[in-house]
Amino acid sequence: MKNFMRSPKATIVLFALAAVLLVFGGINAIQAAPRIESADYRAQVQLTNINVAVTENGNVVEGDGALLTNLAKSGEFKIGQTFKDELAVRNTKHPSSTNDGEGIDEYVRVSVYRYWTDGNGKAVNLKPDYIKLNFLTDNGWTIDEAASTPERTVLYYKDVVPVGGDTKPFADSVTIDSAVATAVSNGNYDYNNVQFHVKVTADAVQTHNGDEAMTSAWGRTNR
Repeated sequence: MKNFMRSPKATIVLFALAAVLLVFGGINAIQAAPRIESADYRAQVQLTNINVAVTENGNVVEGDGALLTNLAKSGEFKIGQTFKDELAVRNTKHPSSTNDGEGIDEYVRVSVYRYWTDGNGKAVNLKPDYIKLNFLTDNGWTIDEAASTPERTVLYYKDVVPVGGDTKPFADSVTIDSAVATAVSNGNYDYNNVQFHVKVTADAVQTHNGDEAMTSAWGRTNR
């Protein structure tokens, strides 16, 4: 059991892909390798910056090893244990901006991916459902069931996120289902020496002509 894990987008539309956070998790250790991405789209010869960032417990996640640092420090994360960790989205200015007041009100969505890997890459035979995030849907977030799969969960935030503002959390804890331990103890060693992964992408559109902007970029509105 000790060896279970070793290291764990008609109208102008402005669209930006924001923080992509890839979390490598394990029972004995947590590693995080965030990659920050952003993009500017030209509309009517004007360049407008729109940017979002994923936050953890109120802090923008930046840099290697920055996500789930409290979990890593605790050294006590176990199968079946619920670890409290709030994930949300912030409307930030673009990193290249030199104007502190620059920005635009936004509508946002997130896509959360959960999966396992072994030494050969993604282990498609292992259950993403065993990587449990407690998604919150009573505070403005809605899960798009039609776009979601066992591996991917897509959530839309109904409220406008002003410049510098934050959404409510879309998830507030992570748990590795105790069914993993049961599977191993029953002789199913597929979960032996694997890593769990949580990947979060956040993107945004302008609120001006918001329904048209959302439909153009996302194929639907946030309602």
